[in-house]
Amino acid sequence: MDRVDLVTTGVAVGGAALARDGDGRVVFVEGALPGERVSAEIVATKRSYRSARVIEVLDSSPGRIEPVCPEVARGCGGCDLAYASGDEQRNVKASIVGDALRRIGRIEAPPPIDPGPDLATTGFRTTVRAGVRGGRAGLRRRHSHDLVEVASCRVAHPLVDDLLTGGRYPGSAEVTIRVGATTGDRAVVVDGSPADVDVPGDVTVTTRDGEVAIVDEVGGHPFRISPRSFFQTRNDGAQALVDVVGDAMRRSPHGTMVDLCCGVGLFAATVGETFDRVVAVESNRSAIADARVNLAHLGPRAVVTHSAFERWVPEEADVVVADPSRVGLGRDGVDRVVGTGASTVVLVSCDAGSLGRDARLFVDSGYSLEALTLVDLFPDTAHVEVVSVFCRVESGDT
Repeated sequence: MDRVDLVTTGVAVGGAALARDGDGRVVFVEGALPGERVSAEIVATKRSYRSARVIEVLDSSPGRIEPVCPEVARGCGGCDLAYASGDEQRNVKASIVGDALRRIGRIEAPPPIDPGPDLATTGFRTTVRAGVRGGRAGLRRRHSHDLVEVASCRVAHPLVDDLLTGGRYPGSAEVTIRVGATTGDRAVVVDGSPADVDVPGDVTVTTRDGEVAIVDEVGGHPFRISPRSFFQTRNDGAQALVDVVGDAMRRSPHGTMVDLCCGVGLFAATVGETFDRVVAVESNRSAIADARVNLAHLGPRAVVTHSAFERWVPEEADVVVADPSRVGLGRDGVDRVVGTGASTVVLVSCDAGSLGRDARLFVDSGYSLEALTLVDLFPDTAHVEVVSVFCRVESGDT
């Protein structure tokens, strides 16, 4: 085993701490926080960097804590930042975003990062995907397909935790548990036979190709969510995103709004209510069918379009909100947004690296980055969710 002592100086996209070895080569150190001295095992060596995992913390950061959840000690890999306090986690995530904007986006002086709303750190997760072994659900070990059967999941909503620990799923290799926090709806999606599943009678059992949906409410609006449709994994997090995005749009509350990568219509159905026209664009067939139901209250003001955003033909708009997958919008997506002529663009990014790339593309296309807000949907993990506001720079602006 190649073991080295390292001093960490920062944090990179993905949550690994940054250090340099005796040869000056960058080392990404998993399990370390910035400002620590650690003993680490080198697990991979590339031409320009090395990867390592902490074996022992020699001098710890003030933000390091003992993980509260006992399942972490038993091997559950779901909460990969559980060794950091809540304040330290916010600092780490802000550092990740700032580093991505400066290093990847080449934006030398990004605006201050708003830490965002305070969200619950326990009992919040309304969707959990778990492996199944011997009919029992389990969560995966870090960097492994091995399963850990947990006595309870600290972050799971109680309606989810009951099915995670008490349900039986013989004949399946995987189960997705999804509940409506406001409605009490519960569903499990299995890759085996639904007839073999043993769960309480109020739980809908279906396959990924099934048509049965649950309903949850955000901002007083009911949302139909089918098994193959994406929805945020926590209800209060969806509401927080709606609030932050809505605040960003208040500078242009009327005219035409485009909800790009709209999913089941979360933003179009809520912040879109003040607009004269709402265009919702989504590539997933299941989600677009849900969106048509969820936007029915807008009547003819809502236009729901089934299209990949890269192939969507832009139309004139005042505001665009875009919520792409982890890969971001990329060149084609940013070109489509710019093609609308929108004065305000609100980008919801679930990966700091893609945020950096997209931010550079928007700046090069005549927009300025005006605001950044963290929305911490996944506490105890290095996962980052950021709402960014870009404004078109008019001719003559400095």
